[in-house]
Amino acid sequence: MPLVKKRIKKITDLLGSEQKHILETAFILMLPVILTKITGQLFTLLLASYYGATDSRLNQFFIANTIPELLTTVLMTGALGTVVIPVLIASKSKYGKEQFYRVYSSILNATIIIFLIVSALLIVFAGKFVPAAINLVKPDVPPTQAELNNIANMMRALLFPQLFLGISVFVSSGLNIYDRYIVPQLSPLFYNIGRIIIVVSFLPLFDYSPWVIVLGAYLGSLLHLLVQLPLFKNLKIKYLPIIDFKDNNLKEVLKLGLPRILVLASDQIALVINNFIAIAFIGGPASFNFAKSLYLVIPSIFGYTFSYASYPTLSRLFIEGNQKEIRRIVHKTLNEIFFLALPFVITLMVLRVPLVRLVFGIFPNTAFTLDNTYQVAWILLFFSFGLIFITARWFVFNLFYASKNTILPSIVSIFTLTSVIGLSILFTNLLSHNPNYAISTIDWHYSNFLSRADEPSRAGVAGISMAMSLVYSIELIIMLILFNRFKIGIKKLATDLSKKIVAGGWMLVFMYLTFKTWNVITYIPESADSLYKGSTSLNLFILTTVTVIPGFMIYYLICKLLRVEELKLLRRYLNPIFKIGGLRI
Repeated sequence: MPLVKKRIKKITDLLGSEQKHILETAFILMLPVILTKITGQLFTLLLASYYGATDSRLNQFFIANTIPELLTTVLMTGALGTVVIPVLIASKSKYGKEQFYRVYSSILNATIIIFLIVSALLIVFAGKFVPAAINLVKPDVPPTQAELNNIANMMRALLFPQLFLGISVFVSSGLNIYDRYIVPQLSPLFYNIGRIIIVVSFLPLFDYSPWVIVLGAYLGSLLHLLVQLPLFKNLKIKYLPIIDFKDNNLKEVLKLGLPRILVLASDQIALVINNFIAIAFIGGPASFNFAKSLYLVIPSIFGYTFSYASYPTLSRLFIEGNQKEIRRIVHKTLNEIFFLALPFVITLMVLRVPLVRLVFGIFPNTAFTLDNTYQVAWILLFFSFGLIFITARWFVFNLFYASKNTILPSIVSIFTLTSVIGLSILFTNLLSHNPNYAISTIDWHYSNFLSRADEPSRAGVAGISMAMSLVYSIELIIMLILFNRFKIGIKKLATDLSKKIVAGGWMLVFMYLTFKTWNVITYIPESADSLYKGSTSLNLFILTTVTVIPGFMIYYLICKLLRVEELKLLRRYLNPIFKIGGLRI
């Protein structure tokens, strides 16, 4: 019993302690992020197993959820995470805690009021907006009036859990100011747990109604908030029912926040429009969201954690004017992100089909068919081409926000928004003429870019991921060039990153040849009703294992030969784990 109490005390001390070192904090945060992604994928797996990708009920939910997510991300999540934190840090250090509480509460209250006003407008006009947006896309199978009404009603209902999530993000930001990161990162984990509990408990009982998924969002959002309140209370962070419009800090937030909202809005508007573009293809919204949930695992683990952990530190360094330390952190962090993420990106590129089947089609009697598998894997293929740039994108944007420069990101975001939407239309048109999920069968004739096929192929939805990868890759390069006024050493950075790319190239060739050699042991039946009695999951697991393990060894071996400095990360953080089994790097 004393041993149990001792262990519990250690855990609570860790959760409540300060985390100030970027690399250590990033690695500590990887565990809750990984658990969050596992539970998130489990939730998505449940939806795929219950509905597949073509069930109209699931696609209705994904369409209905796009606007509420847009509202929360733009007004609350992003403005807080990247604009408010530097202002709050400066307020707390310069004027003390009491002034910090006033500024913090004013921002929270003002944001909630704006959220409620916009939500009220959406509640009133959802019935007109939804049909107009869907008819503009001209889907191959138009929804009925009853389905349109259901989408509008779910959209209204989903606004309230988004409000809970937004308030929870404010709580997270307050904890971040006090260098507490672990508990805020546990919130998304509990959000997923809440959704899973509701879906597993009630979805079959209510004939797989998408309203059960909506109910899951309510429980998940409440848990997201409640898990943070004990630490918030323990730190004695005060909430005040005021909005001090005369406060200079609030004015600065509005000044910096509006351009940041424009950047976030551009990203989210592009996703919303792409979700509606996906309606044109059978199973498009569900397949796109399934693929998005899978490809975002890599940026979340290796991009978001480093970005999240480094942001408060970078904000302080910019306030202090310590450019030498800023350059060191930028160079070091980008190299670490590329080194850690690249082998996983290559794995996703080569093994997309078995991975999709293992993630979404593993349950017995699944509704996730073989064609669903290929459609999601096809979307993932084009995401993987730009995934390494997407992973580093969050960190590079935060460099500008930490320096309180929101103008340049705003200008670039306008280019990104227009480019993603325009290219998504062109590329979905192109791929709608593609008879199957193969690059070799794409007809690149210019006329195919300008019109959708009369009977659009389901492969067409991958034009969205093709556009996003291309535009976000170009965007990252532009942002690095613009930030180079701080003399971050672009040439040295490019030289160091090229070593990882060379190692990744060898890994790609090796894994592709290995995959093709061992591909004969795999078998995926057309549906769960197939007469095949073997274990599809076992076949795919063996194929993945015999391909991935040697592939990673090749990558790290080439990095060793090229003297990649980041290899020390493996020795430093994995040796304590491997020591349990008597191994050592």
